[in-house]
Amino acid sequence: MNDIVVLNNFPFQLDAEKLSARVHLPEDDAELRQSWQKLFDKVQTLARPKALYRECAVDYADDDTVVVEGIPLKSRVMVKQLGDRRRVFAYCATCGTETLTLDAGLDPLERFWIEDMRLDLLRQALGFLHREITRRNRILKLAGMAPGSGDADVWPLSEQTKLFGQIFENRVTELIGVELTGSLLMQPAKSSSGVLFASEHDFATCQLCHRDNCPNRRAPFDAELWRKNQLENAN
Repeated sequence: MNDIVVLNNFPFQLDAEKLSARVHLPEDDAELRQSWQKLFDKVQTLARPKALYRECAVDYADDDTVVVEGIPLKSRVMVKQLGDRRRVFAYCATCGTETLTLDAGLDPLERFWIEDMRLDLLRQALGFLHREITRRNRILKLAGMAPGSGDADVWPLSEQTKLFGQIFENRVTELIGVELTGSLLMQPAKSSSGVLFASEHDFATCQLCHRDNCPNRRAPFDAELWRKNQLENAN
């Protein structure tokens, strides 16, 4: 297994116009806009989004399990998506812990604003992560999967412990500040973990998710893709 690569000092820039529009900040409320701008400036100053990844060999796969560096990951969908590829990149990315100091004293509306800003920080961390992996490894396109993303049996959330505890050797908190809670959720909440792999086509586990009201959906549900990955692969 290769060393863990940490990405913790890369350029980023929050887009004030885009973010204010996304939270429907009214143009005619100067006081509200001033409050939002004050919070935005603090976040832009404090934030340090981060990511880490580890290149891992795929030892072998059977009908419903991919064995990565001796660690079995249970997912029929992952077996289907990887095909004969023998390399994955385990990853974790986060908005960072630095802006958590701002939470005390925020009202509900301000909490909504800061979580939206953190979501954008996470997206920038994921974007930088993707660019680094593709550049360093001469990969044209990456697809990915995350435990708990998609329907429950796509890749169970319980597999999160294998990423944090075995693949990353319980070092994620030390290296980028992300903690795995007892309920298998990550803190800070605007964090993401999973595996990335070379692919000739776009794929996101959101395409295999029936939840209609997911705020973080990146792609619409694809019934045909779900049928191929879930039903055909189970026969």
